[in-house]
Amino acid sequence: MSAEREQLVTAMDDLKEKIIKLIDECERLEKENEELRSARRKAEEEVWAVKEELKTKTEELQTELDSVNSQLEEAKGTIESQKSEIDEATKTIESLKSEIETLKSELEEAKKSSESAFEEITRERDELRAELDEINSKLQRVSELYRETAAEKAKLEEKVDVSDLLAIYIMLIETVFYGKPHARILYTLHNTKKPITRRNIASSTGIQPAVVQKAIFDLVNAGLVSYDEETQEARLIKEIM
Repeated sequence: MSAEREQLVTAMDDLKEKIIKLIDECERLEKENEELRSARRKAEEEVWAVKEELKTKTEELQTELDSVNSQLEEAKGTIESQKSEIDEATKTIESLKSEIETLKSELEEAKKSSESAFEEITRERDELRAELDEINSKLQRVSELYRETAAEKAKLEEKVDVSDLLAIYIMLIETVFYGKPHARILYTLHNTKKPITRRNIASSTGIQPAVVQKAIFDLVNAGLVSYDEETQEARLIKEIM
């Protein structure tokens, strides 16, 4: 009995020791479990804090992103508006360049036309002066002819027939000197006593416009009438009758 008792005591001591170890292990595990729960709670709190911070940051970033997008849209609208204005300004500049080129071309044409017209007027003036000089020369010859005829008549003691000489003068003026338009123009201006346009002179006298223009220039060079190039009006400046 003593041996069995000793074995039982020994077994109980071993069991007791094992139980004590189990208790210690349970306490240790409980402590570790508590530490784990505490660490878990702390980790969960940290995760929640991180989530909240992340949420706040996300909202802030979204707000900033919305603001940036709004600014981008405004900038895009401004850029489109400026682009439209630039395109419109470019079109205006191109149009102005085209108008300037057209005006330059017209100015060159006008300059050439003016130079050509001036040369033509100068040429016509020179021709008219030459014709007037020729007419004056022929008139001098007629005067000499009259003096010679009168002298011959005086020598022969014959009376000079003035009407015959006048008929000769009229014939010479109308045929050789082509002076009939000049006389009709002077007569028309003398009767009206006011300036008359070249077109009205041609209409009232029935003389061709080109002939009227030449006759007016002849009369201007002779100092009998004046002529305004702008209004194309002729005016008698020397009383005849």
